[in-house]
Amino acid sequence: MKKNKPNIPFNEFFLHYIWRTKQIINQQLITTDGKPVEIVHFGHYNEDSGPDFLHGVVKIENTTWVGNIEIHVLSSDWEKHNHQHDNAYDNVILHVVYFHDKEIQQDGRKVPCLSLYNKIPKVLIKRYHELIKSKKWIPCAGVLQNVDPSVFNLWKDRLLLEKLKEKEALINRLLHKYTYDWETCFYILLARYFGGKVNDIPFEALADRTSLDLVRKNADDPMMIQALFFGQSGLLDNECTHPYSVSLKSNYRFLQTKYRLTPLQPVVWKFSKLRPPNFPTIRLAEFSTLHKLGSSLFQALSEADNLKSMHDLIQTKPDEYWSDHYVFNTFAKVVHKNITNDFRNHLLINAFLPLIFVFAKTYGQDHKIDWILKIFGEMKKENNKIIRQWETSGMSVHSALDSQALLFLYSDYCSYKHCLSCRIGHQIMKQSQLK
Repeated sequence: MKKNKPNIPFNEFFLHYIWRTKQIINQQLITTDGKPVEIVHFGHYNEDSGPDFLHGVVKIENTTWVGNIEIHVLSSDWEKHNHQHDNAYDNVILHVVYFHDKEIQQDGRKVPCLSLYNKIPKVLIKRYHELIKSKKWIPCAGVLQNVDPSVFNLWKDRLLLEKLKEKEALINRLLHKYTYDWETCFYILLARYFGGKVNDIPFEALADRTSLDLVRKNADDPMMIQALFFGQSGLLDNECTHPYSVSLKSNYRFLQTKYRLTPLQPVVWKFSKLRPPNFPTIRLAEFSTLHKLGSSLFQALSEADNLKSMHDLIQTKPDEYWSDHYVFNTFAKVVHKNITNDFRNHLLINAFLPLIFVFAKTYGQDHKIDWILKIFGEMKKENNKIIRQWETSGMSVHSALDSQALLFLYSDYCSYKHCLSCRIGHQIMKQSQLK
């Protein structure tokens, strides 16, 4: 056993990567007590609790062992992680460590130990260290142009599906709350994302207390629907004497009495630091005149053949009052106010497509997954700082399928320097071996 612990510039996940990709100097391996060892099968990587690799096969001297393999930086980490008190580790046939600093006993027997000290190619350690210590906007920014574009192109579908899964918790919460009424869940999500990042919570609360059934009952009267939403929002201005505002207030008083409605407090809405077209009053004017809001919009979108058909379904027609107002009782420059295709894509990306993804998984409609990817492929790419940085670094971005995958790659991999879980990172590590 070595007495002086060396400087170790990596963590356990690096050793997982080395073992998973079989990148050890596999010549004359011996256990820490001097017995020859041959790795017949490295095992299957276990991302759940328990030993790191399951169903491995190793030959120590003349005996072949079948069981699990545990990996640590230091052999003493076994006790640091309290494995000695966990029966799940009784079947570990090999303890793989970088530096051996302590003999380990488990279930009354000595656990065979293999040290990888001086068994990992130094160029791999060097490249990993460079990635982890990088100060660039993404760790691989300086070498990304050397990676074959096919690496990302073959991975982007899976990245996008991973991104869609991120909203599963929110969607499942809504499905349980509204007893798997998919139209109501879509209505709630649609409202949430009409509010943007600033007013998402008030918009969701508004939809929650203004049921879709109530919208359907009044769907044949557009003015009544506008009165319903503006009244429930708490944003109706009692001082405003314009006929439009007076009509909204009169209609809402009728609805409030008939259905015993309780409006939100006006203070929940945020206007500051928003561009006027994103004011909650304008978004409400659009949301309350949304075509098919009181019918089966989720079903209609799910049956659309292409993106254009979906855009045609997401139409709004704000009242003329809003052509020269951004808030009640204050005139503004005359501007035609209506949602853009970019905003329609925002609603589809954040509200509809994650929900139809969960719907497809729930009912085993695998063909819908391909349809979802097709719709993303038809959408225009996002144009934001992160996407522009990817393009500057050499990435080709053609559609929302590319941009959404890259946004997820940045937020969930690059930002946390999870390079060893990234296919691009794997390719860079492979290239390091060729130098």
